[in-house]
Formats: sequence, structure tokens, C-alpha cells
Amino acid sequence: MGRRYMPHIGMVALASQQYLAIAFIYSAIPVVLRANGASLQLVGLYGMALFAFTVNFLWAPVVDRWSLNRLGLRRSWILLTQVGTATVLTVMAFLNPRTDFVPVFLVSLALAAIAATQRIATLGYIAEVLDSGERPLGATLLGWGRVIGHVIGGAVCLQLIGIFGWRPALLGLALLLAAFAAWVFAIPEPLLRKDRRRQSERLSILTILRNNGLWSTAATIAPGVIGIAVAFAMMQLRLVDLGFAAAEIGWIGALSDALTYTIVAPLTGAILKRMAPHRGVIWGCAVLAISFGALAIIDRYVDVRVSAVVSVGIVFVALAVQHVTFTNWFLGLARPGKAGTDVTFLTSVMAASALVGFAASGFIGARLGYGVTLLLPGLGYALSALLAATFLRSADLTTRVAGD
Repeated sequence: MGRRYMPHIGMVALASQQYLAIAFIYSAIPVVLRANGASLQLVGLYGMALFAFTVNFLWAPVVDRWSLNRLGLRRSWILLTQVGTATVLTVMAFLNPRTDFVPVFLVSLALAAIAATQRIATLGYIAEVLDSGERPLGATLLGWGRVIGHVIGGAVCLQLIGIFGWRPALLGLALLLAAFAAWVFAIPEPLLRKDRRRQSERLSILTILRNNGLWSTAATIAPGVIGIAVAFAMMQLRLVDLGFAAAEIGWIGALSDALTYTIVAPLTGAILKRMAPHRGVIWGCAVLAISFGALAIIDRYVDVRVSAVVSVGIVFVALAVQHVTFTNWFLGLARPGKAGTDVTFLTSVMAASALVGFAASGFIGARLGYGVTLLLPGLGYALSALLAATFLRSADLTTRVAGD
């Protein structure tokens, strides 16, 4: 095995640490708030704690250029953010989620900002350490890391909160994150290529604003991400309202996530290796649009508790397909020396779109019912597939005209 496979193992470990903190924000805290009587609208608005992921492209050029210590460009930032995450979670452990909603929200903002910064370094690392043929595998490995992080930050954390209480559970989580930080010393720093050194000197936000390909990609992914965010934000709250215990909800989500990334994500990666990344997005969004349309219909004719659990599985299937197809596409679009910035910009668009869905989800669920929240992802993915097909056709026409 040796050093050849160390980057691949490292990707799983890095993604696990990163998503552990993120899962705690989007999976554990909303369940705790709802169980303590918070309204759907308030819990939906809490999703704004992930705001940093919508703007982290603003400081991505700094992370893409400046090394902090002798560990190297990527590993130095990863280590700093891992230690920062453990520190912020320690602070949050001394807050009361029942009465300190605003402080919990503010600390969550800080936690998300650190995780968003780590994502820049992690995505840059992956784009530089893998060649084009390995990127579908890399996206799948990232997904596996996400699963591990979700299991620990969501299900395990909720279980520990239920057994030991808020403070001991969070202090234990912080200790685990501190231990994760040691992994950065086991992975190799990507080689600094001459083309990256030259281009990094010209790196700025203007490189994003002038890139029409990034903007058309951003427009394509937004509808699908908004729709799935609405469904994702409401799926666990629906289980709360149906009387499921917090720990049960955590494990339903964690097992659904694990199964989809064991079966669906590798299958998606294998399919993507046989087609261009852009066409993979069209295929993935079309399949998801049909799936959610069928789910919205079936939801009316089966037992509500069964439907609620099944909807959790379908949402995680969608997230797995979306993750692999979109990440593979993003990595293919990244330019040498600007990988962290380019990919971070696109993931920032995803985060901004998700925040729109999160913020609106509580109002949609309260006024129109949970069934409507399952219909919106289908409509969003259908629109994303149409936009992807339109942009692909335009690109093909431009290529033909240039050739003539």
C-alpha cells in the first residue's frame, strides 16, 4: 500500500474531520432545537449558520497562495483549521442550546467559517494530487469521508447528548477533532509545479468574475441545490413531529448516508468514468428529477411514518449522486494553480443556493406541508438538467463555428 495510496486514505480522513463539524451544525443542532420546542421557521433560519460557505471564495486566493508553515501550502491550512474547529467546539460546549440560541448561532457561524476555509485547502489538495482519471474516485472517497463525518457529527453526537448531556458530548467531540488533526502529518504535500507558481501570482477574485464557464456552471447547479436543500432541511424535522426520538433520527440519517455512499456513490463514479463530466451532470439531474417526482406521488398513498423514513433515504441518494457528479465536474473545470479558488467558488454557489433553500424550508413546510418539500427537488433537478443541456449545446455550437 505505502505512500501511493496515502493521499486516497488522507482524503477520507480529511473529509471526515471537515464534515464532522458541518454535520453537527446541519444535523445535530436542528434536531436539538426542534426537540426543545423551536418553531420550524426558526430552525429553518438556523441554516444560515452555514453562511461562510457562500462567501469563502473571497479568501480562497489567500489559501491558494500563502503557506503558513513548513508543512506546505495545503497541509498548513488544513492543520490550522482542524485545531480551530476543536477549539470552537470547546467554546460551544459551555453554552445552553435551550436558552442560548443567539450565542449558539454565532459560535456556529465561526465553526462554519473554519470548516469553509478547510474545504478550500482540501479541494485544492485533491485537485492537485489526483489526475483526471482518478477524479471520480476522489469524489467518491470524499463522499465516504462525508459519511463518516455525518455518522459521528450527527448520529453519534445525538446519541451522546441523549446519554451524557450537551457539554460532555461536545467536549468529547472536540477531543476527537483534535486527534484527527494529527493525520495531516501522514499525507504528502502536492508537488509545487512551476505553472502553479507563476499563475498563483496573478490569482485574484477577478479571475473568477471574468470566467464565463464558472458562471454558467453556477447557474446550472443552483435550481437543483435549492430544491434538495428544502427537502433536506425538513426531512429530520418531519421525523421529530412524528414522534421519533433524537437518537433514532440521527441513526436513520446516518445509515441512509452510509448505504448511499456504499452503493450509489461508487456506482455513480463508475458511470461517470465512461462519459464527459458535463454529460454526467445532465444524466444525474434527470434521474433525480424523475425519482423525486415519483416520491412526491407515492408519499400520498403510504403510511406517513414509512414515507418519512423512505424520504430520508431518497434525499441522501440525491446528495450522493449530486456530490459525485458535481465534484467531478468542478475538478475538471479547475485551472492549474487556481484549483482551490475555482472549485471553492462553485461550492460557494452550492452553499448559497442551499442557504436559500434552508431559509425558505421552514415557511414552505409550515404553510404547504412536508409533501411539497419533496416535490421541489424534482422540479429543481429538472431545471438543472435542462440548463446543463442548453449550455452544452451552446458550447458545441461555439466549437463548431470556431472549427469552421
